Amino acid sequence: MKIGLNNLVKRTPEMVYSKLDGEVVMMSVENGEYYGLNEIASAIWERISEEIKVDDLIIQLMEEYDVERDECETDTLDFLEEMVEKKLVVVF
Repeated sequence: MKIGLNNLVKRTPEMVYSKLDGEVVMMSVENGEYYGLNEIASAIWERISEEIKVDDLIIQLMEEYDVERDECETDTLDFLEEMVEKKLVVVF
């Protein structure tokens, strides 16, 4: 699925996760798989606990991390699309 900047995203509520040393480790009960997220992916995960517009998410990440808009947008969209494929994130 192609996610646009105006889409709303939210993590699926069925995920079991925990923070370890500032990073998120999670398990999908539905998929039976574990996932480890790096610092930035963990920051995204924290921000999508509630519905958020993708563009607003990118702006928040740019404010926190020293990253250019193009790189942040590309990396964030790629991450979200991967999470949607694994049914860990829903898009509105």
